[in-house]
Amino acid sequence: MNEFEIDDKYKLVLKPGDGNIWDVLKDGELISHPEFLYKYYPLNVYSIDCLFRSYFYLSNPSQFNDPFDCNINLIETVEGIESMNTVVRNNYSTAGVCCLSQNIDNHLMWAHYTNNYDGFTLQFKDMQIESPLSDYKAYGLRPVIYTSSPKKVNSSEPYAHQYLFTTKLKHWEYESEWRIVTDLKDSKHREMYFVPENVTAIYVGHKVVDNNIGLYNLILDIQEQKYPNAIVYVVYPHSTELKLMFERVLN
Repeated sequence: MNEFEIDDKYKLVLKPGDGNIWDVLKDGELISHPEFLYKYYPLNVYSIDCLFRSYFYLSNPSQFNDPFDCNINLIETVEGIESMNTVVRNNYSTAGVCCLSQNIDNHLMWAHYTNNYDGFTLQFKDMQIESPLSDYKAYGLRPVIYTSSPKKVNSSEPYAHQYLFTTKLKHWEYESEWRIVTDLKDSKHREMYFVPENVTAIYVGHKVVDNNIGLYNLILDIQEQKYPNAIVYVVYPHSTELKLMFERVLN
């Protein structure tokens, strides 16, 4: 079986060549890698640490804000399902997921994932990883599928792993999400280091400048040391129009 039809829009098709890599088609067209990907962060000690040390934190899906994300109910047969309850259904101890978006100009993303403009976003031109890929049993960067009628699949199907970790309900489609999905060798090691030179811009929410000038200056210092070629923008709502403004910082 080389393809799986998810619904009337989405289909998984086995990529030619070696390996179990499944391309995603939407309306018959391949979803290709976008020019830029964006990682949104609220402003806290953990996000500043990610910025300073240039790494992604690979989350266990049980930490996600959507209980239907990576939901085990997408899979028909899972050993031990009778002993699981709704609290732990999305708890995959060896899974590590990093969520990115292909959109920077989206009001909801800034509201939801930067704590209402009190955070920042990194722009990646390429997605190159510095952590040795031998640290992971499996690794992939895949687009998220948004469907209003997700099908259940058998866990023995070769696409089941990708399907489970990249399928969301349609009302999340505004996120335009891509995911780094890993199978960890050690569930305690969840830091995946990226190449700092691939960060081509840093977008800072206006509330960081308004309310946390010290942390804003710290972000600028980190940018100068770690990401000298990245352009810095401050993001804020336009004063007279219903759109976002991106003001370049000449630091």
